[in-house]
Amino acid sequence: MKGSTQKIIIAVSLLTLLILGISPKIIGAGIQDATLRSLLDLIPAETETQFEIHQLEVNNGWFSSNAEIEILYTPLGTNSIALQLKFEISHGPLLLTPDGPKLGLAYASITPDIRNDAFELAIADFPFALPDVTLGLLTGFDRSVLIGLSIAPLNYNDVDGDVNFSGLNANFNARPDQSAEFGLHMVELTASENSTNTNLTITGMEMLGTTTKLTDILAQSEAQLTIRAISSDAPTAFSVTELSSAYGLLESGLDSAQRDIFLNLEIAEIASDLPVASLIWNSKVEEISSELFGQYYTLLNDLQSEMQSNPQVLNTKKNQLAQELLLIGLQNNLAFNNFVKTNAYDGNHELDLRIHWNGLADLDNIARMDVNAALNALTVELDASLDLEAIMRSPAADLVAPYVQQGYLEIDNGQILINGTLKKGVLVINEDKISLDQFFPNNSAAISN
Repeated sequence: MKGSTQKIIIAVSLLTLLILGISPKIIGAGIQDATLRSLLDLIPAETETQFEIHQLEVNNGWFSSNAEIEILYTPLGTNSIALQLKFEISHGPLLLTPDGPKLGLAYASITPDIRNDAFELAIADFPFALPDVTLGLLTGFDRSVLIGLSIAPLNYNDVDGDVNFSGLNANFNARPDQSAEFGLHMVELTASENSTNTNLTITGMEMLGTTTKLTDILAQSEAQLTIRAISSDAPTAFSVTELSSAYGLLESGLDSAQRDIFLNLEIAEIASDLPVASLIWNSKVEEISSELFGQYYTLLNDLQSEMQSNPQVLNTKKNQLAQELLLIGLQNNLAFNNFVKTNAYDGNHELDLRIHWNGLADLDNIARMDVNAALNALTVELDASLDLEAIMRSPAADLVAPYVQQGYLEIDNGQILINGTLKKGVLVINEDKISLDQFFPNNSAAISN
């Protein structure tokens, strides 16, 4: 019995070694295709025309492979940016990575090289070499992709100035269902230039992002940027503390075919020559038609294709693109909400602005838009509360008394109050009604080009 057990152990061990020995060759047979396809799968279909990917070199071995590709990105109306990536690929299933042993399909150490005239011109005068960039890509058995980025620290000092960079780390994780997460972290960057007497310090920067589906431009996604502090002593002294910004694309609660976009900005403390000491700004655009997104990328792709064959059409086609997108926007509903809270001139102020556009579904030409019909489709609500003493310390102080007399402003308990609405062509400011129809008679209601 003991001998049988030993034989089983030996057989299993040999089988394991055989699998570990043969698997890298089997995996290596299609590893370049799998690794490169992992990158291609990250590009949404709507933006594919802006990218070209060329495979320059492939060397396939038993346990490792080498590959080199070039990615050409051509933003609309600008020169292409070429990114060359050199891959040193280790074949799975057992992978030795900078973070230790991992199990997976492959691990690639990537060396990036940017080729762009503007970029090369920008760094040509740098008195120091750019810090080393380490880029790694881990492809799992389930086709998940984990990308890690590390930029080495940089410390440079001479008579002209100095740069001290703590380094930067980032990671990107794409799952098999194409949901993804992104993270970036930097401790500190300080830079100064003596000839221009300028300096800048950025401390504690972090960025986080998520999306439910990478290849769907309409998928729910969110991103957040936080910076602990930004400061400078010259040429203008200022400091910003606890800055945060958030962005999100969400499915509308009213209609699954519509999307909402929000953008929030908050600065806890501002010290500068400006009279603003803090700021909160929350902005949200609601009821955006999915058709607007689709049409935008369709028109953009058509424009990209035409430009490649005839670059001279850029200005004409850009104007046409803007006209078509504006028409689609005018045909559909849209809500635009803004809330601002700030401390300025040593007083607290709030403003809440809500705009709703009901859409002109029958409009087929912007030139034939009736202004009165547009006014009837527009609803605007404004509520503002301003600190009276602070406003009297501002350049707007001389306007307070005349506007109070005309009924545009109300003063209550040390606050300047403004309440305004625009609905069905009637403007109401603090209960004072003004019909706007009188300014747009029917015989001149159309907008001309």
